[in-house]
Amino acid sequence: KSNESNMTTSVAFGMSADGIDQNLHSHDTNHFGMNSSNTISGGRHESSARGIGQDSPILIGEHLRLIDAKAKSIGSKELTNREVNHNLQLLDRERMEVQSFEIDRLKSSNFFQLHEIKTDISGGSQTTQNLVQITLREWIEISSPKRNGFVAVEEVPDYIEAALHVALELARCLARSEEFNNDGISLASISAENVQVQVAPKRHAWLPQNIKDYGDGTDDRCRHNIHGVLYLPSTDSTAGCNSSRLFALGVVFLELFSYGTEILSGDVLKSIQKSAASSSMAMMCINIDDSDVPPSGRPRKRSAVDKNDSNYADQMHRLKSLGVHDPICVLLRNLLDCVNGDFCGNEAYKTFADVKLDLEMMIDVPLRFLRNCDAGQSCQIERGDILFGREECIKQLNDAYKRSCSGEFNGVLIRGEAGVGKSKLSTIIEQIARDSNGYFLRGKFDQNHEIKPLSVIGHVFNNICNMIAVDIFSFEDEIKLAKSLESALGSRAWVLAQIVPSLSKLMPLQQLSCVSLQSVDLAESVRYLLSTLLSTITKHFGKPIFIVFDDVQWADAASLQMFTSLLYTKKNVFFAFCCRDGDTSIQAEDPFQVWLQSISVFSLQQIHVTNLDYEGVNNLISHDLCVSPRLTRPLSKIIFNKSLGNPFFVWRLLESLKKNEMIYFSRRESRFAWDIDKISDLEISDDVLSLLIMEMKKLPSDIQMGLKVFSCIGASVNEAVIEILSSHLAINLGSILDDATRKCYMDKVAGTKKYRFVHDRVQQAAYEMIPEEDRRLYHMNFGLSICSHVLNGENDDLFFTSVNQMNQGGPEILADPSQKPVIARLNLNAGAKCIELSDYASAIRYFTNGVAFLG
Repeated sequence: KSNESNMTTSVAFGMSADGIDQNLHSHDTNHFGMNSSNTISGGRHESSARGIGQDSPILIGEHLRLIDAKAKSIGSKELTNREVNHNLQLLDRERMEVQSFEIDRLKSSNFFQLHEIKTDISGGSQTTQNLVQITLREWIEISSPKRNGFVAVEEVPDYIEAALHVALELARCLARSEEFNNDGISLASISAENVQVQVAPKRHAWLPQNIKDYGDGTDDRCRHNIHGVLYLPSTDSTAGCNSSRLFALGVVFLELFSYGTEILSGDVLKSIQKSAASSSMAMMCINIDDSDVPPSGRPRKRSAVDKNDSNYADQMHRLKSLGVHDPICVLLRNLLDCVNGDFCGNEAYKTFADVKLDLEMMIDVPLRFLRNCDAGQSCQIERGDILFGREECIKQLNDAYKRSCSGEFNGVLIRGEAGVGKSKLSTIIEQIARDSNGYFLRGKFDQNHEIKPLSVIGHVFNNICNMIAVDIFSFEDEIKLAKSLESALGSRAWVLAQIVPSLSKLMPLQQLSCVSLQSVDLAESVRYLLSTLLSTITKHFGKPIFIVFDDVQWADAASLQMFTSLLYTKKNVFFAFCCRDGDTSIQAEDPFQVWLQSISVFSLQQIHVTNLDYEGVNNLISHDLCVSPRLTRPLSKIIFNKSLGNPFFVWRLLESLKKNEMIYFSRRESRFAWDIDKISDLEISDDVLSLLIMEMKKLPSDIQMGLKVFSCIGASVNEAVIEILSSHLAINLGSILDDATRKCYMDKVAGTKKYRFVHDRVQQAAYEMIPEEDRRLYHMNFGLSICSHVLNGENDDLFFTSVNQMNQGGPEILADPSQKPVIARLNLNAGAKCIELSDYASAIRYFTNGVAFLG
């Protein structure tokens, strides 16, 4: 078809098994019966396009050229503006009818597959009749940021963004055609002259006298008025091989991203092709000897890319100097490398679908796949927030929330083995809360119970009260809420204030403090009061509340009982409980297992999170390394086999390989690269715990010591404890903590003075580095040190931390027998505080420990 034919929303790709020239481009078979008598007279346009199918034959291309000629002649006639516009609209209609007839004919043909261009890049609602089709070369000339030979730097990002969309649409067209019949793609069709871009111009014109009619070069440059990209089959039906077609696409992209600058001249292109052909023939005659086989036994792939690098390496630098991003330059080089055919480099493209995928990632995730990097910026592997391979789990979460709104569900129970990403999945709940304009709260339990009883639940409700206090817009609302709470909680509100101090921000508590509740079951009362507080808040504000409790397998008995009471609050509250499966330390009679059986009466949707499959692991590694998924597949296969798809294990393996310089930053590629042979031969532990211990033992001795200390305290450690232990050990634990955070072993908890281990497996690995015979001594020494700072009883958190540490040490480890009665008394005090908080199970535990010290 002629390049002048302007198809508006569709493109037909030749799919003949016998060749395109026998169908679309055959002048003997593609004739249409049309009445060619079209006249323009006095502003009246008499169109006979509806006569298509009559006896008089005429080629579709000739008919369209006749319409174009009439459009050009309109300007030379003495017509009013109204008459001109009327005639142009009639010609547009005729053109559409001619093209519609051709499209219908192609649809009915067994030799053609029609591909609709459905993507409107501009996002507008421009009608087809107002779209203009120009060649890619014309679009580049219109949109280029070049001015009189110089590049307008401020316009480069805007042009690159638009050019990426054009490139993606072209790659999609070719990928669709490749999917149906790769041999049907004519090599000559993939050129800047044959690629057509559909745009919405500033003013309506068909084939204008001056190409600048599509944009004045200063404001509306039609960069983002793109409505489709397609290519027209060429009269040259030579298909060429797949590599040559990919190389041709590289040449088109090179012109697109160089703003029309001649980066590779015709002579240079011929030189590259000639060099590739000769080197391919020569290499076919060379036998690979033993020196080419590495110790791994895997022969290295020969590549001609190094021979041809000298032909266009300088040109890639010129592209970068024009402001083109490094990943785009790499994409172009890998397309141009396809000229080497079977002897191209390992990173050369194999299909148009791979090109399409890389362009999609550059557009969708530019901060990772379109950024310019250097070795200094890329020293760390950045762990992403995207959840890969969790589409079904995310769907279940969304469905559970929708059904909870109708009262069918109370929430979800998220279960899975350690490291599968249960906590990560809860971030979806946070997103749902933001979208619903609700409150999101989270609480996490610790295996060592290094905090006072009910503190996790108290922390969550404290945050609720703080959020509500901020959201009260008027004094009237404040008074109304206070009265509602006083009516609902009554004189027992002061009991709740011991667990939720911020309750005082919502209601006055002073006059209630003297009320006697000696005959009241405090545990039951606290459970009732917290449930009532939650119900009152939701009724008053109407906003949904989302509460996530993580690691509930470590929750104390009082907290588990509290969960049961809270689940009766159904309106506007969505609960998510995350727990670990397969933990052998949790016995059948454990309070957590009993609680799991008891909540069967509630409507909690269970979501089981499992390990990732191979594709999920590859997408995760691609995202974290900021490298195309097609390139990370060999690395992902090795890591998948070692980690079995456990996301946390995958991440730690990546960190380990980077520390051992098997994953490194490549200056040539401006991205991470790896030594696949060394990684394949490396003996990697199948247990993430062993891997973590091995990596920790390579750390400096002071960081190792710090991690051991922190692991004794628990999953998290606050700055007060750090300061006390720093003085006790005569080392700067604060500085060590910062180093451990930079090395991705610890995290700063936002909005608090706490640091926590990035995962409970990291804490466990650090703890297991301590010799078993020394662990109890560590606990006792740390407990005694903290205890000396809290004997006045002002800080309950430090008090419980110190008592718990000494209890883990045990009476046998004490060198001074006179200290035993003191620690027994501290346990008695801790038990009494638990009774005040209605946590009788914890109180019994402290009393039992106290008796053990009296021995």
